[in-house]
Amino acid sequence: MLNREIYSKPPKENPLVNNGVVEVAEDYSEGAQTVLRYELETFVCDGQYEKGLETILDKFLLNLGQRAEQPGVWISGFYGSGKSHLAKMLRTLWTDYKFSDGAAARSIAKLPSGVTDALKELTNQGKRHGGVHAAAGKLGAGAGDNVRLALMGIVFKSKNLPEQYNQAQFVMWLKREGLLDTVDAELKANGRSVAQELPHMYVSSHLAKALLKARPGFANTDAEARLLLKAQFPQMADITNEQMVSAITDALTVDGKFPLTLVVLDEVQQYIGTDADKAYKVQEITESLCKHFSGELLFVGTGQSALTGTPSLQKIKGRFPVEVMLGDWDVENVTRQIILAKKPSVQPEVEKVWRSNLGEISRHLRGTKLEHVTEDEIFLSADYPILPVRRRFWERVLRTIDTTGTVSQLRSQLRVVHEAVLTTADAPLGHVVSGDFLYDQIAASLVSTAQLPKEVYENVARFAAGTGTAPLKAQVLKLIYLINKLPAEAALDIGLKATDDVLADLLVTDLAAGSSELRKQLPDLLHELQNTDRLIMSLAGGGGTEYRLQTRESSAWYDEFRAQEAELKGSPQRVELFKTRFADTLKKVRVVQDKDNALDDCNLQHWISKT
Repeated sequence: MLNREIYSKPPKENPLVNNGVVEVAEDYSEGAQTVLRYELETFVCDGQYEKGLETILDKFLLNLGQRAEQPGVWISGFYGSGKSHLAKMLRTLWTDYKFSDGAAARSIAKLPSGVTDALKELTNQGKRHGGVHAAAGKLGAGAGDNVRLALMGIVFKSKNLPEQYNQAQFVMWLKREGLLDTVDAELKANGRSVAQELPHMYVSSHLAKALLKARPGFANTDAEARLLLKAQFPQMADITNEQMVSAITDALTVDGKFPLTLVVLDEVQQYIGTDADKAYKVQEITESLCKHFSGELLFVGTGQSALTGTPSLQKIKGRFPVEVMLGDWDVENVTRQIILAKKPSVQPEVEKVWRSNLGEISRHLRGTKLEHVTEDEIFLSADYPILPVRRRFWERVLRTIDTTGTVSQLRSQLRVVHEAVLTTADAPLGHVVSGDFLYDQIAASLVSTAQLPKEVYENVARFAAGTGTAPLKAQVLKLIYLINKLPAEAALDIGLKATDDVLADLLVTDLAAGSSELRKQLPDLLHELQNTDRLIMSLAGGGGTEYRLQTRESSAWYDEFRAQEAELKGSPQRVELFKTRFADTLKKVRVVQDKDNALDDCNLQHWISKT
């Protein structure tokens, strides 16, 4: 049996349509609909996702019944934990979005009964109001730092109106006056459209003529019509809270009733940053709108931190008192259900494989904080072909390289896991993903951010394209790089060093064959990488020989060190001279000692070279 035969969906037929990237925006083009449908089909609504949806819907319905002001919702979690995905699913399920083929969002997604019941109640309540409506987007995407205009752009777009305030006001006026269809038809007769003419509405003679034809008394000439448009619908640098409330009312009201409206503001924390003024403006607009529309309007914001996490976020805490926090467990659960889901019929075979090789699995990284634990056995079948020890190793590395706070865990893990499944698909059952696999997924990004030296990247690529033992050398270099990326304190705390045993533990892929043969190969191969290829250097320590990659600078230092060491080994009289001259000093020096705690010549030479 091959690995590809164990999955519920064959790897090649289960692509990541959105590449693990969720975009919260009012985009319903054909391509966007394809992505949205995929996201609904693969939405794992359990854990915090289920609890979050239930909390949001239940709180809204409770306050709606009291006609009270709706408390805002804050969805938090580390970057890429699925905040945007949850927010986008909420927005889509809120209105039960209908696709072009008639399929409805709620019928596509697999939802627990609690969420389904709450959504049904939302629809029923909407019938008593003006229906249900939702808008979603990022505040920084449209009007820059002007929060009110940015929000208006999101709301306008959700009603298929132009994002610009003046253009939207003009279109809404045309609709109220019953002129829009006539103006649009006239423009189309001349090969144009309202959408094409709006960006230059003040100077468009085509728009002016179409408007005069629809309403002859609007102006006497085209030029006069254009001047009236500029005066009546001026381009605004800012608007007041009253104008904002009025515009939202005009845009969303249906037959005199305001619908139950959800407004999702994605990446609010990123937008605010440390700017207290932006935080105040967000607080001001949410407060004004929630008070005006009472229980009919709900704001949902997202950010990496809880609202108490930064001083700027604390300013809006009062507007977003309902908190939903996503964590690591949700990320792992999503990858297991979307990418790694196995056929029920093959579950016994998968379990048989890892149980029969549990001795090999349990020896990996023994003595470190990443080592195999009994609790791993609960997830070994679900995680296969990724061993839990290696998943933990990858997570540590991913968080280490996240120097800017922009390496998303869910996004990265979905992509990495998907590629891992594809890579091992044609291997026999019992072959798992190598620990160095992560390097290939992140190397290009690390080179572009200067975290991976170009010379290291090129050396790895050169060996990977070679024959014989060259590909294995490439794997070793990749692993040494990944391990060395961990900060010294973190590596010490974990107990992880790039030693022969650790490299073998992370490189073995055939569980049945085990790592014994690999452990025999590695010493000679590491010796070649150090002395022939001159790409790594070794450091002797109490836990065995540790290996590090050499850069040009470290290579020069290492050459000098070896030259001095060779010189000392060839001049035993100098060693004796140092012993005599610095006898008292040496007694106070802490150096590596052998088993009988006696200072030997090798350690003395090491100390001399350093001094």
